[in-house]
Amino acid sequence: MKKVQSATKLLVLFICIAEIIINSSCTTIITYPIPPGLQTSPDIELTVNNKPVWVERVASKLDTFDYTNGLYGGRKMEDMDVASFSFEGRIRVKISAKEKIENYLIRPKSRKIEAEVNNNEISFYIDSPQKLYIEINNYPHLAIFADAPEANPLKEGDPGITYYGPGEHKPGKIELVNDQTVYIAAGAIVYANVTGKDLKNVTIRGRGMLQGNVRISGTHNLNVSDIFIRNTRGWTNTLTDCHYSSYRNVKVFGYEGIWGLDGINPVSSKKFTIDNCFMRCQDDCVAIKSMNPDLSVDSISVTNCVMVGWSCSDGVTLGFELNGGPVQNVLVKNCDILYARGGGRTNGHAGFSIVCDGPATVQNILFEDIRIEEQVEFKNLELIVTDGTLYGTDPPGHIKNVMMKNIHWENPGKPFVISGFSTENMVENIIFQGCTVGGKPIRSIADADFRINEFTGNIVFLP
Repeated sequence: MKKVQSATKLLVLFICIAEIIINSSCTTIITYPIPPGLQTSPDIELTVNNKPVWVERVASKLDTFDYTNGLYGGRKMEDMDVASFSFEGRIRVKISAKEKIENYLIRPKSRKIEAEVNNNEISFYIDSPQKLYIEINNYPHLAIFADAPEANPLKEGDPGITYYGPGEHKPGKIELVNDQTVYIAAGAIVYANVTGKDLKNVTIRGRGMLQGNVRISGTHNLNVSDIFIRNTRGWTNTLTDCHYSSYRNVKVFGYEGIWGLDGINPVSSKKFTIDNCFMRCQDDCVAIKSMNPDLSVDSISVTNCVMVGWSCSDGVTLGFELNGGPVQNVLVKNCDILYARGGGRTNGHAGFSIVCDGPATVQNILFEDIRIEEQVEFKNLELIVTDGTLYGTDPPGHIKNVMMKNIHWENPGKPFVISGFSTENMVENIIFQGCTVGGKPIRSIADADFRINEFTGNIVFLP
């Protein structure tokens, strides 16, 4: 019997050693150069398999509140710490704080990441790319962008490439042209606003940083991927009348201003994909808008995203400005909305919403497999038709054929507002299927705080 036990122990030891060797040999960790002139977090340090990864403190540089311009500064929790790297294999992430860790939370909660805490250190394992948002003590929150290794990184001198290598670049403005690729390498920070009009085949990519905003219109085949966009003025990405275009694995941080710092805004666009992106914004993270009567919105998808509606922000909204043509065939799927906070012209933001402030007809909308965490300040859901005058002087519109499938709202204390404007401007044909609030199924309006007016019709609840 003792010989069997000894053999078993040896076998277990052999398996453990083999696993260590295999994991070690199969693990790749790529850290990025540190751009000059940026601030290192004074609160935490981070290692991946004991390899140091730089943590940036992205911070407001203002010290006082500027009521005239709607800006603030000197508020520590408005800052965000950011760590970026790429990897393959299974890795151990260790965060070391300057003080004992009294409380922490790893979001999205749907990742179900289990951590070990030892005094001032917290550690956990991941084996696939992640966009994590971690709250520790009363420090600014930490965003971890753990990407897969970059496919086909470009090199300086490659033909047709506008290349920004590691370091600081201050072009001020980048005016795009047809068939152009702008490449921002890891370790680069580019201070510029990016603009373009009536273009074809434009790419913006790389693992570096863009400090500014993007304004592109009338463009086919625009593809933006991987970059980290940081913005302090206006909508961060305004994509007007863009077709067959995409944002993939883009990270957005809008800060300093209180409102108007939306994340990604497809405006009067068609065949537009937003996939696997992270947004923490002072205004709506994704805002789909229709602002030209001669143009419509069709076939927009928002998938696999993590959204932090930090100040005056929904996770996703269709609206407010729906002054143009119809808005139809929109898919929002497999997203985590971590925060939705702040007041607004309809008495507060929601986890996600349709706010039809204008004559557009909004129809054929699917929200599916969405998790809205507990940090919802005012409303879980908002589907409303206004009088059309909140952002203009247009008549009201119409919302119909909206399905919510497998949506899970964590906070049961916030209302679900569904409100039409008149018998001609209804909210109708709304289906809830497999939805929960506070962990309990929503089978009827009695199962949640529904606030529904008389200008709604055919609200259906399915198992």
